[in-house]
Amino acid sequence: MSVNLIQSIKKNLGFAELKKIDPNTQRPVDDGREEDRLNQSAIPTVLIVLYKYTRTDGGAQEVLSSSITSDWMEKMLAEDTVDAVAKVAKYSDVPEVIALERMEQIAKQAVALINTANPASSDEVKNIVAAERNAILSYLPPSLHMGELLNDGTLDDNVNKMEGPMSGMMKSLGGIFSSSERGKDDQGK
Repeated sequence: MSVNLIQSIKKNLGFAELKKIDPNTQRPVDDGREEDRLNQSAIPTVLIVLYKYTRTDGGAQEVLSSSITSDWMEKMLAEDTVDAVAKVAKYSDVPEVIALERMEQIAKQAVALINTANPASSDEVKNIVAAERNAILSYLPPSLHMGELLNDGTLDDNVNKMEGPMSGMMKSLGGIFSSSERGKDDQGK
């Protein structure tokens, strides 16, 4: 039931390729292509916010049952929307109104893609988005400090951007522990 949100959003909205973040330098990999800073920051930011939002039953249910609305960022972040938009705008060197517009466009597309997978329950929504977490983090610029904004230090941890057999094993173990934590998070909300 994998959706591959980053690639699908990029393709459906006609955006350029994103660059993975080098875990050693904490900067986008220099592959000779110019970085599209707005999409490089907005796509993974929106998706990691969506990930955190869908960790709760209420958030996952909202994604499952909601029509495409124009205020997903406000719905997912409430009072933190302004801070998230400001971080993306600063990284991208664009006005905040442009950053918010792009983030809303990405959020709508992400919700539509999740619903295209026809999840039957909020748990399936949670699983779809959880399966994307490591891919999202490998593109999320650490200078945005989204982990700080979302109260989740693991989001800014460069271990999530590492690749290879040992990193893969550690991510798998982390996935096991985070899936067992999902039940705890849901009960507390």
